[in-house]
Amino acid sequence: MFLENLTKLEKGLWNLHVEMMGVDNDMAEMYAQDRNDVIEVKDRFNRGHMGSLKSFIDRMDTHPREGVVVALAADLGEDWVEENLGWSVR
Repeated sequence: MFLENLTKLEKGLWNLHVEMMGVDNDMAEMYAQDRNDVIEVKDRFNRGHMGSLKSFIDRMDTHPREGVVVALAADLGEDWVEENLGWSVR
């Protein structure tokens, strides 16, 4: 399944990383790590590892976690997110 909104989030984080390189390296690294987390979410989803997917998302930093949950809700539906991840999107 193609996760269009999750992929958009990943690309947006990459663009922010590139934008910050040489300007604010700490911010650039933060965006790179957030992007890596999104890639890990996609990988776990694509492998069908729902238990580890939920655990991984639960441990993410707040801001990127919110982006991931909202993107998954847009891609898979709010009911899927609540049933599989335990997060409610309104």
